[in-house]
Amino acid sequence: MATKQKDVQQKVKKTAVDQEKSTAQTQDSEDYQIMIAEAAYYIAEKRRFAPSHEMDDWFEAEQQITGKTEKA
Repeated sequence: MATKQKDVQQKVKKTAVDQEKSTAQTQDSEDYQIMIAEAAYYIAEKRRFAPSHEMDDWFEAEQQITGKTEKA
């Protein structure tokens, strides 16, 4: 009986830890999206918000944020 109780406690503890990790990852993801959106805005601003380049702006911002391109 004590073994089953320990197993249940361990599962509950693991579930709580997993939920905390998931919450932290969600927050990181939201922060990441906000950083990209802000960078994309400034990229668009530099080209005076000319239409039809929104996706290019977003992709460039992602590259800047993740450090995949050298900054000029």
